Amino acid sequence: MSIVVKDLVYIYGEGTPYETVALDGVSFEIGDEEFVGLIGHTGSGKSTLVQHLNGLLKPKSGQIFVGGTEITARKKGLTNIRRKIGLLFQYPEYQLFEETVYKDVAFGPSNLGLSETEIDQRVREAMFLVGLDFTAMAERSPFELSGGQKRKAAIAGVIAMRPDVLILDEPTAGLDPRSHADILDMLDKIRKSRGVIVILISHNMADVARMADKVIVMDGGKIALAGTPAEVFAQDEFLSAAGLGLPPITKFIREMRQKGAKIGSNPLTLDEAEEAIDAYLTTKRGAGA
Repeated sequence: MSIVVKDLVYIYGEGTPYETVALDGVSFEIGDEEFVGLIGHTGSGKSTLVQHLNGLLKPKSGQIFVGGTEITARKKGLTNIRRKIGLLFQYPEYQLFEETVYKDVAFGPSNLGLSETEIDQRVREAMFLVGLDFTAMAERSPFELSGGQKRKAAIAGVIAMRPDVLILDEPTAGLDPRSHADILDMLDKIRKSRGVIVILISHNMADVARMADKVIVMDGGKIALAGTPAEVFAQDEFLSAAGLGLPPITKFIREMRQKGAKIGSNPLTLDEAEEAIDAYLTTKRGAGA
């Protein structure tokens, strides 16, 4: 599975006084099993872009290929594409509605015409992958769960469809630190166990730096930057001008360097920062000796 986007253009309110170019010549590629961080300030075009990837929006021009199939050229047959691409908007737990967690997770697979045995297998697998104990949770009302558990139940409903691409818009928004970490660990586990593409929309630069293989930065409906986390977060002046920041640990190390600490690397995570600081202190001690 891969995603290829070529010269995508989308205009809101075309021909009206409120006409806005939301996507302006957007092009990129995502390979098999890649974890992509999609960042940009509010209104930069992130959410509009991902709604094109499963056909919820149709572009004014441009092409989108999902697994080699051009979905922008199709007027029918998008149902199968949408089964391959799981899209979760912010606060998906607000869409929980069934009597039990089991029924909520089973809702999507039940509409695929699967056997009861297959549906049950998918529900159990999805609940395991998101970290919900089947025995303890399956027959509980989703409205009795904690905020983090509700979020996991909503994600399980998408996972049970067995998508090839998982797109999440701010999946940790509003969660406590423990639930925040649990959701990120869950995404990593799902990608590794299912081999899916994950596209994460986030304003949390530390999460993007730690999780992503590739980062795409949107600004004014265009792709302003794209590359590895190290490549993108090296452009601190541009990111600042675009209303974005650096991962906190990267910012801290750069402040140390400005104060005279000769730390040669630009760490993006705590583990990388620990190694860089240890190397700096070792060198400093050696020079002092």
